[in-house]
Amino acid sequence: MIVSVKFRSGMILFIVSIVIAMLAVGSLSLLALLTTEYEAAIFRGDEIQASQLVQSGIEFIGQTLNSSESSQIFEAELSDSFYFSQQNSVEYSDIHRLYDNPIQFCGVEVIPGYWGHSGRGSGRFTIFSPCIEQGQLKGIRFGLVNESTRLHLGTVLEWETESPGQGSRALLKLPGMTPTIADSLLDWIDADKTPRSSGAELDYYTQTGVAYRPRNAVPVTLEELLLVRDVTRSLLFGTDEHFFYGATLNDLKQVTEKIDSQNDLLFQTREEIGEMNAGGLNGATPTEFLAIDSSSFFENFTETKGINETTLPWCFLLTTLSAEKLVDPTGNAKIFLNDANLEFLGEQLRTKLNEECCQFILAWRKNNGFINDPIDLLDAVIKETDDELKSPFSLEDSVGEEKFLTLLDVASTSSEIVVSGRINVNEAPPIVLETVPELDRQTVLQIVNRRGKSGEKKQGKYRHLIWLLSEKIVDKETMKKLSKRLTTGGDVYRAQIIGFFDGQGTINRVEVVIDATVKPPRPIFTKSLF
Repeated sequence: MIVSVKFRSGMILFIVSIVIAMLAVGSLSLLALLTTEYEAAIFRGDEIQASQLVQSGIEFIGQTLNSSESSQIFEAELSDSFYFSQQNSVEYSDIHRLYDNPIQFCGVEVIPGYWGHSGRGSGRFTIFSPCIEQGQLKGIRFGLVNESTRLHLGTVLEWETESPGQGSRALLKLPGMTPTIADSLLDWIDADKTPRSSGAELDYYTQTGVAYRPRNAVPVTLEELLLVRDVTRSLLFGTDEHFFYGATLNDLKQVTEKIDSQNDLLFQTREEIGEMNAGGLNGATPTEFLAIDSSSFFENFTETKGINETTLPWCFLLTTLSAEKLVDPTGNAKIFLNDANLEFLGEQLRTKLNEECCQFILAWRKNNGFINDPIDLLDAVIKETDDELKSPFSLEDSVGEEKFLTLLDVASTSSEIVVSGRINVNEAPPIVLETVPELDRQTVLQIVNRRGKSGEKKQGKYRHLIWLLSEKIVDKETMKKLSKRLTTGGDVYRAQIIGFFDGQGTINRVEVVIDATVKPPRPIFTKSLF
């Protein structure tokens, strides 16, 4: 009997122990599940906030473009340094360097580090673009890409319509372009269904069995060109699979293994660039970071990550989105020089120009009708009954030249407010300039040598295309043709934006195109990169 009671007691104790163990295991499983759910919720929250940091970057670009439209034309005289020194003066707030300005575009704090959960650090965004020198990728810069530095596909079609074969010859200047691809691209964007000699229209795509047909219009995005006959990803985007402007996938893996977080893809370790701590701005203030020599950073990036693009992919040379506003320095529409109401025209001109200039323009209109190009006014002479009226506009002396530049600032022979497709002569890569029908390689070389480093906003005559004529790079007749193809402006910009936290690796990265031809500027294209 005693043995039986002990046995039953032992069994009960054993069963109770098993139940307790099962409850403990269940509790631990529940705790692990709750911990995982909590961490997932935190991670998802960080992802959302990282995406909102990117949105903050988009808004920041829009505000920058909106507030700098006049200062891009008339910048204050600066020192020879390529970057601004950091300052909090009123003058700096009115000047915006859009090309390479780490002070304005790098590590901008949105969420202070003392907000949110511990260890995450400050929430920031960085805006960056490819650095292109001598036709090759040289890492990154902190700034924007002017879409007008690229060849607009709509412009190519216009050139082809203007003179058959002209658009095809322009495309053939691009690296890796073949006659078959050039004709196929033109067939893709033109309105007709007749294939060119080496091209491809609907019949070709039907025979190959693909589930699409030519757009017969300018593509919305460059990615669409991958559908065109013989266009490959390597031709369009190069070997840069992750759009880090030349860095390979292995390079990116090596970087992420070396450092605390993916944020440091843009900020190298202390050993690589000197004064800055590992982990982005982690442990360093924005001011301390900005004190670092940005040029040495780019050199390090190139040497350690191995930029391997020998020729620029087409994504850096082509666009479907470039446009510019024809406005005066105050942001208002320019005076239309060919207005039919001469009395009204005179009233407008007198608000911007001196009486001598106004009288000559009105006299020209009365004697010669419309002004085809403002260049016609240079050194012109109007013969009247008893006298001759000489033009106050001239490139032969500084006074006459400044009067002509002022005229170009405030007036135009076009009544349009927005023009698309013209190429920025001061910033476009040489190979893009070579696609322009009137420019040969020798002329492009002269332009590149005299315009200075890309991104430096020139003063005086360089703010208008007329400097090509004043420096005798082209003659007057060529200048008239180029005025329809080239510009020194552009109001559509592209950049990558990365949103991140200093203390951990949750990031969001997008490529965005901002259209500043409208107010307020608005994003017209976004592409998530990871």
